[in-house]
Amino acid sequence: MDPPDSASRVFCSRLLSMVNADDVNAIILAQKNMLDRFEKTNEMLLNFNNLSSARLQQMSERFLHHTRTLVEMKRDLDSIFRRIRTLKGKLARQHPEAFSRKCHPELLLLGMPGPSAQGWLLEGHLKG
Repeated sequence: MDPPDSASRVFCSRLLSMVNADDVNAIILAQKNMLDRFEKTNEMLLNFNNLSSARLQQMSERFLHHTRTLVEMKRDLDSIFRRIRTLKGKLARQHPEAFSRKCHPELLLLGMPGPSAQGWLLEGHLKG
């Protein structure tokens, strides 16, 4: 061991005498306050993440349900249009005189809102 008046002990004692104890205590207190604030912030963020996760799960389930509903509606509409085309074909065979004049689908779509009417024409849903 070093003797009591060794160079390292003298250096440490002089270094400690240069540091103000009140300043050190103030720094420690500020650090404790910051630690408390960070812990509270961390807790709030954890709560927010948990709530967000639960909400995301709920919205994902609702989104999946709505997506399935839309797919089912599209399937139903495709079936309805297929039936309409079949009926239209039967009527054309039974009453060719009624279908001898070309019908303008644009006139039939006047009551439909904008882009959907163009989409139907492009997809060939309504053919004369």
